[in-house]
Amino acid sequence: MIGILFLVGIVVWLAVAVMLSLRIPRWVGMTKHTVVASLLLFPVILTAPFADELIGQWQFNRLCEREAVVTLNPDWEKVKRAIQKPDTRRELGGYSIPIHAWAGDIIDADTGQVFMKSQSLFTNGGFLRRHLYGLNGQATSCHPKDIQAIQTQVNLFELLKQGK
Repeated sequence: MIGILFLVGIVVWLAVAVMLSLRIPRWVGMTKHTVVASLLLFPVILTAPFADELIGQWQFNRLCEREAVVTLNPDWEKVKRAIQKPDTRRELGGYSIPIHAWAGDIIDADTGQVFMKSQSLFTNGGFLRRHLYGLNGQATSCHPKDIQAIQTQVNLFELLKQGK
């Protein structure tokens, strides 16, 4: 049933895209080259509902490469006990889709200084994906690639156990 509804939606949008690409040149008062304008408008109108998703995913992937990282304080080897601060969530503006970051800090229990930071990124996608799946489904995320190796190198779980 869902497949049939999906196909009906595609056919309806195709018909709307054809109709709009034929009528927009007349609505704006074009008298010459209306066929060329219609042919150029059709792919633009057809892909418009997915444009934010395509551009947003490209932006998200570039942001992941740059921002989903773990950073260690140069003095991390001196840490004997650690405490994990509650993760903080912040919305990132300036992107075509909503993106939010979860940052986690690990603190040296003896000095109170942050010695390890990590950040992961999440998005629920563009307009259509958010509204077709709802705000709680189909999230895309990226995490630091080397987080497990760094946690092992630092012996993080033992440090956290000592910090309790």
